Amino acid sequence: MRPELETVDRWFAVESIEDGLTLLWEPHIAEFFVSNVWHVRGRDRDLLVDTANGIGDLRGEVAPLLEGRDVLAVATHEHFDHMGGLHAFDQRLCHPADAAGVREPYAIASFPEHWPAGLAEEIRDFGYEPPERLLTALPPGGIDEASWRTPPAQPTSLLEEGDVVDLGDRAFEVLHVPGHTAGSIALWESSSGMLFTGDAFYVEDAVMFDDEEAGMESLRRLRELPVRIVLGGHGPVFDGDRLRSAIDAEMAARGA
Repeated sequence: MRPELETVDRWFAVESIEDGLTLLWEPHIAEFFVSNVWHVRGRDRDLLVDTANGIGDLRGEVAPLLEGRDVLAVATHEHFDHMGGLHAFDQRLCHPADAAGVREPYAIASFPEHWPAGLAEEIRDFGYEPPERLLTALPPGGIDEASWRTPPAQPTSLLEEGDVVDLGDRAFEVLHVPGHTAGSIALWESSSGMLFTGDAFYVEDAVMFDDEEAGMESLRRLRELPVRIVLGGHGPVFDGDRLRSAIDAEMAARGA
């Protein structure tokens, strides 16, 4: 018999990074599953980059940030910890190569006996010990841990290389950066030097590629951008100098 968990008053932690940019994350889940959700305020509409695991009420959490504006919810790739909350939004965007994985996700469960085959080994590959339970607390309103699975979502639009996500006063170019998944994308705002990398690259944790050759080429591309600030799918905010040095170290370690 597993012990009962307490129910928390708020599921997401929220931090303002700079004017118009907010980070959200889920502090009440096992460490391996924690991911970054980024909110960008726009004049005409807002942008949400990734949507975590789909456990708590992300739409309700970001509602005060939207101030009545529409929001474009973008999945940088198909993995469960980045698209789980996508279903809750009216406008759901991803790359076509990952659309099938958004519609029918590699669904995780609350307890390891219901995980997809191979997930525990994958967790160990990243340097973590598989937890006995996904949650460390229950979200407001509770959740049926036994039956919960990663929610699927139907994309409403597909994003290709060179497309622009237009917020009215801000515009983010879509960069197709395959490697971590076939449909991984980054979002690049040249006017501000802001780069969202998803899981194509981040720091302070292992970076994994389904296709290492494609991943190395994507890193070479990201390295050449005149970046001011990098917002990854996991880990801390960092700058362009660290992006370049970390990519150099990653490529050297892989002999690329």
